[in-house]
Amino acid sequence: MTTSSIRKKILGPTYRRFGRPMVQRYKMRKISSNQLKNFKKKYESDNIRLIGFLQIHNESTKGNLERVLIHLSKFCDDIVIYDDGSTDDSYEIASKFTKNIIRSVANDFKNEIAHKQELLELGLSLDPDWIVWLDADEVFDRDGEMHTVRDLCKYGDSKKIDGFAFLEFNLWKSLSEYRVDEQWHKLWQIRLWKNNGSLAFGEEYGLHKRMNPNGLKKVCRTDVKVIHYGFSSEEKIEGKYQMYKKHGQTGVLLERIKDEKDISLKPFSRDWFPLSTLKVVVVCLIYKSTRYLEFVLNSFNRHTTGAELLFIANDATDKVKDYLSKKKINHLIFENKDRDEYYIKRVYRAWNFGGNNADGDIIVFVNSDMAFSENWLENLLKNVKEDRIVTSRLIESGKLVSGDTAISKNFGKSYSEFDQLQFENFAKGVKEDKIIKGGLFMPCAIYKDIFVKSGGYPIGNTVERSGKTVSGDRIFFYKTLGAMNIRHYTVADSIVYHIQEGEMDE
Repeated sequence: MTTSSIRKKILGPTYRRFGRPMVQRYKMRKISSNQLKNFKKKYESDNIRLIGFLQIHNESTKGNLERVLIHLSKFCDDIVIYDDGSTDDSYEIASKFTKNIIRSVANDFKNEIAHKQELLELGLSLDPDWIVWLDADEVFDRDGEMHTVRDLCKYGDSKKIDGFAFLEFNLWKSLSEYRVDEQWHKLWQIRLWKNNGSLAFGEEYGLHKRMNPNGLKKVCRTDVKVIHYGFSSEEKIEGKYQMYKKHGQTGVLLERIKDEKDISLKPFSRDWFPLSTLKVVVVCLIYKSTRYLEFVLNSFNRHTTGAELLFIANDATDKVKDYLSKKKINHLIFENKDRDEYYIKRVYRAWNFGGNNADGDIIVFVNSDMAFSENWLENLLKNVKEDRIVTSRLIESGKLVSGDTAISKNFGKSYSEFDQLQFENFAKGVKEDKIIKGGLFMPCAIYKDIFVKSGGYPIGNTVERSGKTVSGDRIFFYKTLGAMNIRHYTVADSIVYHIQEGEMDE
């Protein structure tokens, strides 16, 4: 009899691998995110009621709580939380996201299964269709957050599947690598549970018991990743080691937390991180018009969440700088050394200043004469990749000839003429869930460190031997980024209106 079969015979169908229980060892179907995309086209309605399931203990102090709550809030209709004796401000933070919190006075980590049953009963009282579980130091990947977790629920309903299992990816001492040696990269957990009327946890006591309830019969695996931050720094590793030691863990199950004897690591792509974990800063130049400043700010606030707007006062008038300061609008001041330098060169210097100084993981450049539509930023960002710079699709006023991928349609040739409702209705009709190679150059989104590494925009346009003028945008997008194997795409469901030369005509 092999070692594996002996282990299964002794420990049963949910034997633990290095301290954490694996899912039942029966053959499971698999469903990929790409397969779900085709399924989604057939079932567009989303009336699923999905409840998040979370247990916490001092997760604010550990730096986990707001991240996981913001993440769950992106795709859950509500969240239920068991606060296991937190002594920091975890309860107060959690209360901002949900009123459904069970609060324990003292920490009783070994009674975890009883806590899960109590929390499950609270969750079921909210009449969910599905329940999704994460630990506080975990998130799903980008596809999972944006749509796939909810799509799995719809797929499960149609195929009579009542559970979905996810593979855990353990970040190791950084956010750029994860462990793949055997004990670290075979942990499948059933995290998405259908409310099938049979869900219940058993009566077990101690560490590392099965994390999902009984009653799940037909289970399917998915390629959505669970990103685990619990080992992403030396400090976190030591914290976990001491916590388990305190609760009586010994031997291999304890020491494996620090063991690196047979370690094997793989790079972890930042494209996998959900957008809720990344800071997005939208950068906009302004130089003389407080009216256009108000125009773009109001449109941004109307249609944008989860991002910060940063104005760059580019050789700006005192009136603009005073307005930004008095209204306490987020801004930086850029003063060009040569105020008589050709204006387009000063513009590119200002863009580079903004890109280098914006405090974000992703930066988005917009013009002050642009107005936004519903989900413009979400749809743009979902297409950001390490090998892409992506731009919105423009609807342009017709003041100038429109370029590739743009639509010429006049909804106002100045801020005062702009017909917001007509534009928003038109935008809904022209949205397409696809990306197009090439296009115009703004609004554009790119990872900040890639922008910095590239050196940013060239200072000004260039004139070729033929006499043809090539814009700095085109040089940056196709020569500079092209040499870095980064390609340009237009996102056809990120719709933005462009007045064209707004401040110049003021």
